[in-house]
Amino acid sequence: MAIKISTTEVIDSSRVLQNIAGANGVCNNFHATAVAITTVLNFALPVMSLTMSGPVIFTESNKLLGRSALLLLDTSSSAFTPTFSADIRWQNGVTPTWGNYRYWQIALQCVNVFTEGTKVRGIALGYEFTGSAPPVTETITLSGFPGLGYNATVTQREGGVSSAFWYFNSNGTVYRSAPDSPSPDVQFRAGIEWCDVVPSQTYYIRCTLMSSFYSTGSFHLGTSFNIWHPLTSDRLFGVNDATLGGASSNETYKIEIANDAAGSNILATGYYNAWASSISNTFQ
Repeated sequence: MAIKISTTEVIDSSRVLQNIAGANGVCNNFHATAVAITTVLNFALPVMSLTMSGPVIFTESNKLLGRSALLLLDTSSSAFTPTFSADIRWQNGVTPTWGNYRYWQIALQCVNVFTEGTKVRGIALGYEFTGSAPPVTETITLSGFPGLGYNATVTQREGGVSSAFWYFNSNGTVYRSAPDSPSPDVQFRAGIEWCDVVPSQTYYIRCTLMSSFYSTGSFHLGTSFNIWHPLTSDRLFGVNDATLGGASSNETYKIEIANDAAGSNILATGYYNAWASSISNTFQ
């Protein structure tokens, strides 16, 4: 409800002061009311609200230098996508990922940007996560780099089939093949490689084969290449050398881990080599 002195409105229904000159005083409990809107960001309204029932394309009105407004946005349980005009400049030049959260508090302020006219600076804070790529709460690390920096596992077994592999476990650990069959597989960089704790969310792994050599009858072991696989299951990448008499086989990998199934947010990249041979000298 607006407030008037005589017939002159001095506080409108949005609690904006107007038509006041030469006055002073103290106001208590003076709060702006959130006004429901549809598609127009009206900078004459200090606080606006919208619960989305479908995708919305916003426009702006009443932009004046220095005016600010707050938009309380609920994208609903369907996570509808809002679209804002190019006049709104988001923090760090990055448009928020609206699908990550349901509720948003969006602070907007009108500014003049050189000769471009009145633009709007925006900051958006999201609440109640709903997205497909949750914030990382643990440390994801892969090591190695191309060339001489590959992490290597070497397996040599005299007079028999030899297999060398890297094993990325769903519990966040990495193991590599041991040099001979009686030995257990050995953990690689415990507490560091690939996750420092048991993962609290689903991550995805992709292995790219960078180079390979297979002796006669030898082949790749384990998980397929060039596909994002969920790390809810253990993933093995290795080579089997099936030729006796000193032959050997090897594969070189680029391993990537992301926190979304499409691999759009890669968290770590590492490089690994697996070398298997049936020659008699055993080492790792």
